[in-house]
Amino acid sequence: MQAALVLAGFAGVEAIGGTIYARSRPELPEFTAVEGPEGWALAFAWPLRATSVQIAAWNALYPQVVMDLYLGETRIRTHASAENLAAWAGWIDLMVAKCTDWRRATRQQDEGM
Repeated sequence: MQAALVLAGFAGVEAIGGTIYARSRPELPEFTAVEGPEGWALAFAWPLRATSVQIAAWNALYPQVVMDLYLGETRIRTHASAENLAAWAGWIDLMVAKCTDWRRATRQQDEGM
């Protein structure tokens, strides 16, 4: 998997123990790749606690990239495949954009009170 991530153009690919860390873009946090019983799983977390409604809406639109909460942060995850690996950076960008929009909407509501 490490070689596949490098070939796919991901930055900072490094294995520590059984986890591979990499970045879709240098300015974004790392995502992880972990091998499990169903193959390699990719996961990316963003420091925002999405609501259950936001998570359900994402999962309805993008069932191939599941969103949940993990350790207090919003996370997306998928199983690594040739197709998913090629699209993973785009999924991360979309998730970051959604989380940024959700945070801005929350701030606007707070400012209006």
